[in-house]
Amino acid sequence: MKEVSTVVATGDSCDVIALRAPEGTASIELSHIDRELARAFLLCSPRGLSLSDRWAWKLSESLTETGYSRIIARDNRHSTLGNALSGRGWQVGPAVGAHSRQKYNMVTTQDLPLDEELIDEHGRPPGLANTAHMVGLRVELGTRDVWAFYTDEGETARIVTDSEHKLGMLIATSKEDVGLAADHLVRFLVTAKKKWAVFSPDLLEYVAHLHPANAVRMELEDPPQFEHSVEPLSKVNRGRAATLFSEYYDENRLSAMMRLRRYARDRTFSVHVADGGFVILRHEGDAGLVFDIYVTPSEQGEGMGNELMRCALNTVSERSSKVYLRTSYPRARALYEKFGFRQTSSRLVVRLDEVLLTRAPSR
Repeated sequence: MKEVSTVVATGDSCDVIALRAPEGTASIELSHIDRELARAFLLCSPRGLSLSDRWAWKLSESLTETGYSRIIARDNRHSTLGNALSGRGWQVGPAVGAHSRQKYNMVTTQDLPLDEELIDEHGRPPGLANTAHMVGLRVELGTRDVWAFYTDEGETARIVTDSEHKLGMLIATSKEDVGLAADHLVRFLVTAKKKWAVFSPDLLEYVAHLHPANAVRMELEDPPQFEHSVEPLSKVNRGRAATLFSEYYDENRLSAMMRLRRYARDRTFSVHVADGGFVILRHEGDAGLVFDIYVTPSEQGEGMGNELMRCALNTVSERSSKVYLRTSYPRARALYEKFGFRQTSSRLVVRLDEVLLTRAPSR
């Protein structure tokens, strides 16, 4: 493998840095947010990649060449980005911080003071029917309070208001304070060690300053059949799959093997493996879900994503009349559209464990 560092422009809204070092390979996809800000999607092989001083500087120079002065990214557990960039022209800190001195009170919707003129995120009196499932937060702001409610799903908090079954609410006495309710909720969720805050698109004005990613749901009717070279999970390729799982899910090999075992035992899942990637499918009645698809960084740009998608569609077509997936990766979305997928809905996602890389000013 050649020791090269490249910045590959793939369009006005996306750049890709491919860093091929002796220690391993890192791929960083940069999704444009504004003139100076981008979101980075990091993939590393092997897991826990640690770059030498020379290659850390190459990474710093490549990011600088993109022209962005701030980059939001989810680093891995070994802090590959943080370790490589700190002290090399970049400062690293949390993208979303907690309010260290703010006290929060947990409440239910029954605790709302109905004698006050409260409004929800749409400027209307809050509807409280069917809200018993929500977790509530009251924040004292001097002489006034704001409230935020969400649905707790483990590592994820959902504040979705564009469906019949509401999964959250923002409540205050003024529209400006509704925005403060959203901000305090997100920072509380950081303190609570949640990883995701999911908002419906109608709440964008309240969370735009947090630069949420746009996660879209895409669907394809009547998936076609394709020939492909990807193989089902077996004893022969299980070790290869464990290595790829370890990279993608950023977990040790034992955890990756346990994850593989769970999928193998669950008949609603099927795992298919190639030399440079894998695809996981989940069968849900008459629909199939592309649950996860991964191409290791060293194989990106070689057609592996196309091969995995051909495998996915061919497998789903044998059992289902529709296939869907969710993604927030710009390049992946372009691949899916090529196969005929169309967006059907979207969500705003704030990743609560992201870091902010800030380019130090030149002296």
